[in-house]
Amino acid sequence: MIKKILTYPEDKEILTQKSEKVNDVNEVKELIQDLKDTLHATDSGRGISAIQIGVPKCVCICEWGGDEIVMINPVITRSRGNQEFSEGCLSAPGKFKMVPRFQKVWCTYTDENGETQEIAQGGRMSNIIQHELDHFEGDCALFGE
Repeated sequence: MIKKILTYPEDKEILTQKSEKVNDVNEVKELIQDLKDTLHATDSGRGISAIQIGVPKCVCICEWGGDEIVMINPVITRSRGNQEFSEGCLSAPGKFKMVPRFQKVWCTYTDENGETQEIAQGGRMSNIIQHELDHFEGDCALFGE
């Protein structure tokens, strides 16, 4: 189901909360579908975290170049290089900012089937992953701008 995307500063109290780890993938199946539906309903979104629809759980979807990755409890285990990306955010509509990010990240996470995955992503997908993980900490480079 398509959900309302919370925006900053109107929904600051929720968006700046830290998200909780997921203990059982089955408890977030409906949430994952809601995130997919909501992301696909946007015309420009490349990622969405659960907190952006008001659910403080460590679940996000990252999408770039035809690849869609559902990540539960993701952790960056290694990084390489630095570069700046122009970022936008569904929760800060119309705002863009150059943000320093790692050029490539290695990440472990649980997928929507409950399987542990490891990936290495560079370029824009690396940027999207880092942005979505910032949301788990109640942070976004575009908040307050």
